[in-house]
Amino acid sequence: MMVKKKGQTLILMVILIPIMIGVLALVVDVGYMSLEKIHLKEVTKTVIKDNIESLEEEKIKEEFRKNKVNIDNLEIDIDRDINEINIKNKIDIESIFGVIIGIKEYEIKIDITGILKNGKVKIE
Repeated sequence: MMVKKKGQTLILMVILIPIMIGVLALVVDVGYMSLEKIHLKEVTKTVIKDNIESLEEEKIKEEFRKNKVNIDNLEIDIDRDINEINIKNKIDIESIFGVIIGIKEYEIKIDITGILKNGKVKIE
């Protein structure tokens, strides 16, 4: 005799749908966070390349502002003796869907150094 068990699929879906939504939210947020980190790195590299010869801190900050990068935690170390700029920055970006699983924001940090040697800029 075969017993019919109605509703098993419904119970399974009720359990799996919130898990799938959570994973999807995490994937979207990680993608957004990666995009923001790439943007921050590329802007920083460009700012270093454009300002390695002038070494003016205010001009560097203005470049970040033009590229819509938060400079609240921006640290600029300039060594004029060896034409070196070290830029550290930390930005917080709000979570899009991570709020569903309790993640309100993500922190992105960068530390990039540029040095002018033999007329060429080397980024580390």
